[in-house]
Amino acid sequence: MKKQGTIRQTVSNNLYIMKFAWHLSHKRVLFSGVYYGLGQFELLFFSGYFMKKVLSLIETGASFPEVLQFLGFTSGLFLIVVLFNSWYENLLVPTTDVTLYQGLHHILYEKAGNADLSCFEDSDFYNRYMMVMTDSDQRLISAISNLWQILLGAVAAGVSWFMMFRIDHMVILFVIAPLIGNFVFAESLNRLSYRVYEESVIFRRIADYVNRVLHLADYVKELRMTNIYHVMEKKQRDAEKGVTSTMDKYARKNILLGWGYLYFTFVIIFEGVIFYGAYRTIVTKAMPLSDFAVLTTLMSSVSWILIDYTKALLESMKNSLYIQNLRDFLAYEPAIPEDSDGVLPTQPIQSIEFRHVSFTYPSGKTTLRDISFTLHAGESCALVGYNGAGKTTLIKLLLRFYDPTEGAILVNGVDIRTYNLRAYRSLFSAAFQDGKIFAKSIRDNITMGQASENESLIHNALAKADILSTIEALPDSTDTILTREFSENGVVLSGGQIQKIVAARAFYQTAPIAVFDEPSSALDPIAEHTLMENIKKDGAEKILLLISHRLSSIQDMEKIIVLKNGHISEQGTHATLMAQNGEYAALYHMQAEKYRTENGIDYIGQGQLKS
Repeated sequence: MKKQGTIRQTVSNNLYIMKFAWHLSHKRVLFSGVYYGLGQFELLFFSGYFMKKVLSLIETGASFPEVLQFLGFTSGLFLIVVLFNSWYENLLVPTTDVTLYQGLHHILYEKAGNADLSCFEDSDFYNRYMMVMTDSDQRLISAISNLWQILLGAVAAGVSWFMMFRIDHMVILFVIAPLIGNFVFAESLNRLSYRVYEESVIFRRIADYVNRVLHLADYVKELRMTNIYHVMEKKQRDAEKGVTSTMDKYARKNILLGWGYLYFTFVIIFEGVIFYGAYRTIVTKAMPLSDFAVLTTLMSSVSWILIDYTKALLESMKNSLYIQNLRDFLAYEPAIPEDSDGVLPTQPIQSIEFRHVSFTYPSGKTTLRDISFTLHAGESCALVGYNGAGKTTLIKLLLRFYDPTEGAILVNGVDIRTYNLRAYRSLFSAAFQDGKIFAKSIRDNITMGQASENESLIHNALAKADILSTIEALPDSTDTILTREFSENGVVLSGGQIQKIVAARAFYQTAPIAVFDEPSSALDPIAEHTLMENIKKDGAEKILLLISHRLSSIQDMEKIIVLKNGHISEQGTHATLMAQNGEYAALYHMQAEKYRTENGIDYIGQGQLKS
């Protein structure tokens, strides 16, 4: 039953990928069948018909013009085949490769873009995702040729065996051996190969990571100034040892299965038929020399047919395991689909309410416990607390990267889970503490793909982020390419400049709710003060939610919420919380004292308190 299930799965997966390919390029699938069909026809024609026909013409004493006529017909026929093959290999394949690649990756990118954030924090899912993104295009292309070679190879093998059977019935017995080689040894060999790949993928990921780190400019300074290079080099060696040990683990079994596959698939049928034919021709004289010549030629062709057939079958069985991984990935249904429909949020935004919200990550770690608070139109709120208190998780819930485990978040009194997701997220302009810069122009990094660009808004956003003069001083201004990934003239920004670009990205969005998660952690105190003041001014008419590590910069916020161990320990204005002399007051005094100690001067009240 298990073997039947495996065969059924292999057939199902390869038919699935063939339909997938047909959807992307009818022409490639159709003409691949013609190409491989003509290839099998060539082999059988020359070995089974051409040889016999020529010998027959000679034996019957046919005239030279008759022989020449047959040769001319054959040459003309195969000139057409050669022209078709040249068109297929040099024009059709390169162009349709691009079509298949683009079509497949468009689907994969769409699916990856729709995956829940939790998936990318799940190492098992991420490993499988990397396998899909790495191999799927080649698996798709090879699946087309493999399936046609299997189908047409089976037909060609049947025809060739029939030709051999007509010469001598006993020759057909040698066919049993390659069937054992293919359906016993090859299947086991394929499953073993996939198991080795699956067990070693984590080591390959580590090796790829080390290779990437050693080539990226972001890591150059640490590599030059520390001994981390040797640590990473050891990590690379350990990963290589991991791959090698996985291969060694299955080496003996792999060798034995490989020997069995080769012996049964090739040696028995190839050597057996030749020795049997020679015996029947020379010893018993029961087979004419012409039949033995045709049988030998035909056997050589059959061997190549079987080599291609078994190779395609082997690859097809192996592909099935990868295709199943692709099918599982494409069948994955996210808990929060990016295209999920729902009611459209009404504006203006009057309120945001967290109502008894708790959240536990898929790993089982509970981060938020019974969070309840309300923000009203035009209100500014700061989230403070130690690292790991749940501040960023709260933002992720508000933006619906996750949904609460318990409780609900309401905007304008409506559970955010009922809103159209894209429309809901358009309510927010957000800047994250780990915001990323893309290898595109500064303009693209500000507008982030918006169809309509407003030049004055771009400059205004850069001015609010206090980086406009720096950008205007560049030769190409906002058209300057960031990073040198693809452009020698690209600009590499400092950490603080990157944070300003990320902040400008948020300023550019004309959304009613502004969210800033540690927007100034890489800035000096003066630059941070300027940015914080601009954030508050820009958010004066909005609901502003701000996470900041520097408490002196949030003293004038209308509401301050203190998170500790996943729950709200205090909330109120700066004055109220200082009067309570609790968690917030302790944090504030700790930062103030640290700043005085390190700098010998007091900037409290001026927004310059260093964390």
